[in-house]
Amino acid sequence: MAFAPWNDRQTDFANYFNPGYLGVLVYSMAKGYSVTNGGMSLALAFPGVAIALHPDIRNALPRTIATRFSKWLRDHPELRTDLILSTQSLVPQVKEAVLTSLRSNWVSTENGRLIAATKGPPILKSDKTLDDDQTAAAFVGKWFAKVGDEREIYQQIGVRP
Repeated sequence: MAFAPWNDRQTDFANYFNPGYLGVLVYSMAKGYSVTNGGMSLALAFPGVAIALHPDIRNALPRTIATRFSKWLRDHPELRTDLILSTQSLVPQVKEAVLTSLRSNWVSTENGRLIAATKGPPILKSDKTLDDDQTAAAFVGKWFAKVGDEREIYQQIGVRP
């Protein structure tokens, strides 16, 4: 799998969608998912990162994982298009982030599922954006674990995995 050379990426794009930053979100999702449901399917990293990163979607998240994912989508039909587009457009960046997470030993794989390491990525000093993104990623991981089946999540979003 070939990725664009780092120097060929737009500076703003490279800064915000860099594999280390997104790898932290993948780790946070996998850790949140594992709290209730073991390892997370790799397929869930794509919509999960999109939800955590997109400010409108992130701000519309429910307060608790008790809210059904399908109900949330029905209550926010205006976000479905953003979620579909973000999920599809971030595929290369999320793939790179998963590889970074694996190489950095923040996550491992077991039976094709992502397992968060006990010791996660070192974050020396975070800011509000990173905190918000990480909190949202962990929430989405727990929320997706409640649904359980990645095919069901993708069907509800309206994207084929």
